[in-house]
Amino acid sequence: MKQKEFNKVFYAWSKSNLDQEKAWQIYVSFNKIIKNKDSNMMEYLERIASLPKKDLLKWRTRLAEKGIELTPDQVTDYVFILSLAIMDTWDLT
Repeated sequence: MKQKEFNKVFYAWSKSNLDQEKAWQIYVSFNKIIKNKDSNMMEYLERIASLPKKDLLKWRTRLAEKGIELTPDQVTDYVFILSLAIMDTWDLT
């Protein structure tokens, strides 16, 4: 997915004020991780992307305990960006 298309999709859906360049860089980073084909990392990321809201809040708390502070909207945005990156790697042909 190109940046212009990503911006259209992400900002049509997102409620946050995440900077466009920051959102794009997160997407690019997720794509690099996914394309690296580390099966353990992919399994972890796919689990995160499919967590119910209650479990996402628990994950957010665990991140905060490690010094990574995210707002609930940021968690939602990061998961959405991750989902876009995962879908972008699927071969739909």
